Amino acid sequence: MGIPRFKFPAGAPSRSTLKLEEAFCTFLSREDMARLLKPGMSAVDLGASPGGWTWQLVSRGLRVTAVDNGRMDGRVLASGLVQHIRGDGFAFAPKHPVEWMVCDIVEQPSRIAKLAARWIGNKWCRRVIFNLKLPMKKRFEEVTRCREIITAELKRSGGRHEIWIKQLYHDREEVTAYLQCVDF
Repeated sequence: MGIPRFKFPAGAPSRSTLKLEEAFCTFLSREDMARLLKPGMSAVDLGASPGGWTWQLVSRGLRVTAVDNGRMDGRVLASGLVQHIRGDGFAFAPKHPVEWMVCDIVEQPSRIAKLAARWIGNKWCRRVIFNLKLPMKKRFEEVTRCREIITAELKRSGGRHEIWIKQLYHDREEVTAYLQCVDF
């Protein structure tokens, strides 16, 4: 099925924007993208600095709460669609549910898996895209463990979910996961 090639967009603050673009194109059909990434929808980007993933959301017209202790690129903030909260992505909880949470935090995979499951389990969002930074050894085992963590966490909270995990072209030592709540 080939490798999708994406051109680095002018104005994007970092190449990581290509990872989220590829994730959208991999996990969502064109029809799903049109339906699930509409202008005016809300999203949270945990670990947002400098703003590559936030830029990808803003370029689609989504309103984004970007959470990171680091600085955000001024061009992303100038969109008027971004609220930057200087804080810890693991401690942040939204005041109101959002459509999307995206996360590219460099952290232990199991901790990211629990974070994604918490967002879906608490119904803070409908959909999550996140990256798991894998260890040098036993990568498959780590991905399996993270899937089990998510399934166990969500079983406790009730509701049905779906998860897909794939290593994408723009991923390096990581895999990208798409998690959605089926009965939000």
